[in-house]
Amino acid sequence: MRQHALMAIAQVTEPDSAVYYTDGSVDPDSRRTGAAAITRGTELCEGTSNHCSTLQTELVAIQLALEHTHYRQEPTVMLHTDSRVGLQALQQPHPKDNVGLITTILGILQSISAQGRQVNLLTQPPRELLVALR
Repeated sequence: MRQHALMAIAQVTEPDSAVYYTDGSVDPDSRRTGAAAITRGTELCEGTSNHCSTLQTELVAIQLALEHTHYRQEPTVMLHTDSRVGLQALQQPHPKDNVGLITTILGILQSISAQGRQVNLLTQPPRELLVALR
């Protein structure tokens, strides 16, 4: 899956853009959880609290990628995720679940926008682009 993500990143034709692929995982047997984001030359992985939901791990993966953009200067950020539910959660006017995580992500998006940069959040199959649990 890592190879698939790297090949897709290499094919991006939009110049001056940072491209990220994100995923979160929950092991159904051990309940271990983790989140990951990959971009050119960098793999960001973070273990999350055991028993987190898949939505929570996917949101953490999005957060990892967005936090990493502060170290980059590209005017456009392309963030690919397979989490439609995560993107829907970020669009809720008054979230009731995962409020802290969603608020943090929205704050990062606002900060990036204030820098005059643009973030495109896109859904991208297949289901597991990255293996977050190691």
